[in-house]
Amino acid sequence: MDQECLPFRDVPGTSRLFLDFLRGDPQARPFYPTSTLSLDELAARAGSVSIPVDRRQRVTDVLLKQNLAWNAGPEVLSNIEKLRDGACAVVSGQQIGLFLGPAYTLYKAISIIRLSRELTARGVEAVPIFWLASEDHDLAEVNHVFMPDTQGELQRLETSSEGCPGCPVGTVVLGNDLGWLADRLQGLVGESETIDLVRSSYSPGKTLSSSFAALMSKIFSRYGLILLEPSDKELHKIGAPLLRSAAEYSDELTRALLSRSKELETAGYHAQVKVTQASTLLFFSREEKRLAIHRKNGAFSANGQQWSQNELQRQIESNPELFTANVLLRPVLQDYLLPTAAYVAGPAETAYFAQVQVVYERLMGRTTPVWPRFSTTLIEARLASWMRKYGLRLRDVLQPKEDFLTALARRTIPSDIKDDFDRSREHLERLLTPLLRALEKLDPTVGSAGEIAARKMRHQLQRLESRAARAHLRREQVLDRHASMLSSLLFPERELQERRLAGIYFLAKYGVDLIDRLLEDYRPECHDHQVIALA
Repeated sequence: MDQECLPFRDVPGTSRLFLDFLRGDPQARPFYPTSTLSLDELAARAGSVSIPVDRRQRVTDVLLKQNLAWNAGPEVLSNIEKLRDGACAVVSGQQIGLFLGPAYTLYKAISIIRLSRELTARGVEAVPIFWLASEDHDLAEVNHVFMPDTQGELQRLETSSEGCPGCPVGTVVLGNDLGWLADRLQGLVGESETIDLVRSSYSPGKTLSSSFAALMSKIFSRYGLILLEPSDKELHKIGAPLLRSAAEYSDELTRALLSRSKELETAGYHAQVKVTQASTLLFFSREEKRLAIHRKNGAFSANGQQWSQNELQRQIESNPELFTANVLLRPVLQDYLLPTAAYVAGPAETAYFAQVQVVYERLMGRTTPVWPRFSTTLIEARLASWMRKYGLRLRDVLQPKEDFLTALARRTIPSDIKDDFDRSREHLERLLTPLLRALEKLDPTVGSAGEIAARKMRHQLQRLESRAARAHLRREQVLDRHASMLSSLLFPERELQERRLAGIYFLAKYGVDLIDRLLEDYRPECHDHQVIALA
């Protein structure tokens, strides 16, 4: 099997808003006024993106310092200088986590590298920048990865390293279990260069943030990927004016967000982030914990700490490192710091941007275009051979495991039994059709009862066929094993592979040169889900 571009409408769980965004539906367009799915149009719009020269210089100084600390190669340093000299940025980001987290972390990086190249080829100098979301505080989301064993069963690798409750995950110091986790990783995929990179990046005593950055740098430095760690104090200083504005216009922003939520609901969608009258877009850090700031009667508070509006603005000015942006302000802060031509987003992030757009307009006077990230399922050679054998495509596997097993069993049930069921269905319909017609003429209510009875008969025959198919599957142990592994590896726990399996699994098995293959195979014009068979 070769590549396939699978429409997201065939991917279970895809939100209607994201589908309408991809289709350019008139109901979704107002929420994404500057977005386009045309590379030529994106390049034309990117030429007008800019930020003040002084801010650009200060940010690039920080990027140079950070990336040198992560041993960035000459390609990264060259891109930083291009940014300093006026290049625009293609940006994406991800929560930092254990062993780089799910596979789509890699796909985000691949997306912005490729999209930067596409814009540059169209005459707009662009560089890829990856935002390390180190200031989030939900450690339980990022302290583990899932890896398949040789039987296709998912194994959860989780670090016991802990930070204080509510503290930024980037500050978590890794404990002594990292050696054991690396051994466990190697036991699942074997020895490889990638495992060596993991061991040298994630080790006891390092923070989760520095480990994530170190491994990303080792994998992506040769592609010129610039990393940005937002907790840097200088970046807080540079971004302070935007956060002050978020405090100053807090009431107006809340009204705009509440109005946007109603607009989304009226259009048949729903807001990703709940906003209330007391909401603000800011967090306050005290004793390293991130505390949400709320507003009431013109005053602000965070877990007992109180400010007037003027006091809050002065605090942001004098102690900017104590204040951070929430999920609806973070993209705006990012584009205050960077000359962003496009933000590469997954389906959930794209939905966030429908709300964020009103924040952009009030604080920035412009909205950054959203570009759908590279989304893919990688099909390893043995899985591809099984799919050819059973006549399967990925869309056949994207269903609950039990349903898939039953469907596959029906495909492979002995032909004589299958023929008997087909004949039984035909015979049943021959008997039912004249009977139902006669009952309808006799009395419509009796005819309706007949239709109900007929549906039950068809259902019972289908149910019997399913039971026969599953009995066949139980007897055919090889088929049962193949079906289970296909489901576990291609639609694990009813999620797309990219959201559940660790990207490090594929790099360990196929080498870091897999990035080259994916950069080539990624088709930016395919905004749906790509299916890629690995040799």
